[in-house]
Amino acid sequence: MTPPTTSAQHDAPAAEPANGSHEAMPFEQAAAAVLGRLQHALAQIIRAAPEPIRKAADVERVFGIDHRLGWQVYKVANARYPLAAGTQIPARVSFDRFVRTAAKKGVSSGVLDEVSAAFDDFETLVLQHAGSRAEFEALVASALPEEQERIDLESREALHNAARIIRGASMRTALFTHIAYPNTENPERLDVCNLMGNFGLQRTRRGSVIASSAAFHDEPGSRIRTIHNRPITSTADVMLGQFCTSPTPRVLARPGVQNTRYVLDGEDVGMKAAIDYVFADYLPGGRSRYAQPDRPLIGAAFAPDAPVQRQVIDVLVCDGVVPPQEPDARIYDIVPHGQLARVPDPDRELDLVATRPLVRALGRGLNNLRCLHIPRYADMLSFICEQRGWDPNRLQGYRVEIEYPVYSWQTVLTLALPAPPIPH
Repeated sequence: MTPPTTSAQHDAPAAEPANGSHEAMPFEQAAAAVLGRLQHALAQIIRAAPEPIRKAADVERVFGIDHRLGWQVYKVANARYPLAAGTQIPARVSFDRFVRTAAKKGVSSGVLDEVSAAFDDFETLVLQHAGSRAEFEALVASALPEEQERIDLESREALHNAARIIRGASMRTALFTHIAYPNTENPERLDVCNLMGNFGLQRTRRGSVIASSAAFHDEPGSRIRTIHNRPITSTADVMLGQFCTSPTPRVLARPGVQNTRYVLDGEDVGMKAAIDYVFADYLPGGRSRYAQPDRPLIGAAFAPDAPVQRQVIDVLVCDGVVPPQEPDARIYDIVPHGQLARVPDPDRELDLVATRPLVRALGRGLNNLRCLHIPRYADMLSFICEQRGWDPNRLQGYRVEIEYPVYSWQTVLTLALPAPPIPH
């Protein structure tokens, strides 16, 4: 007999409920009992193997099964606790193949009968509490943070792949950067600049429409300016052509009854027709430097224009603008009620998504603000700072990166502004 070879111990199966059914038990308790029994039974097979098994590759070699099945059997048998095995259970057809192979390798019928009964118990658990293996794995993952993260990512990637086909468009990286810098004429006001970039944007179906969510503010009387501090007369004024693909993509205005939409020109499809386009606008003295009752925060709220593989949101503030703090990042589902018009908005708290994105403090200066997924990002920031006379080495950065954000998500990254000074 081969002794146990890992720290996981399986001396006895989990206790069974008196009535023989797990249906009346809370999910986690029932899952731990059933998975514990299956884990113990598989560990018994590994102990009974004709050769020592110390790693997953040994299961594959000794029992003559494929790599994936060998890995699954080993992971289930040696999981640190029963619930951790719940996302690795083989499919029924694969499991039966393993049992038949184990019988040929001399494992006793008593051990094999127990593992088969344990698997039957597992399938009953799935039907009682989940209805499908996919839903069962999601329930198990909700109790295991590391598994929840893995399943969330896999699910978001699957949604992305479906959305890019249905929507007829996809993007490699979507960028939104909000920059705040003290106004030189009025120290109680902040200049703000918004930089947006769509990189690797492509049509996946001919005839699909890609409409930009950006408002170019070319309406008469608008205070929004180009980064050169000139009036905006057309969409070309806000394009940063040196950072776009050549020829510079054309964005056409389509006036509507209530607002103007901006549509990317062209019909080409596929990766060879993918484009990068970058634009920025500027609002001098755009907001108070201090928290106001209706605007206590500064930051960015962004929803990409197409299904995207990676979303990057940066908030860059000049040193001294905000006190030291932990930024706040949240994700909202915008399908029921549209994009947020203001932040914070107590009426939208019900639309919060459970996923809480990680915020990274980037440090100060261009070298710390670089982004692997946007090769010329530092050059873009340098160009904007040069046009506005800002010192890039005074910019402190905060970043949220999300792989495969759901197409119906709006991500919000905010910092709290300081309170107004007390009048003397």
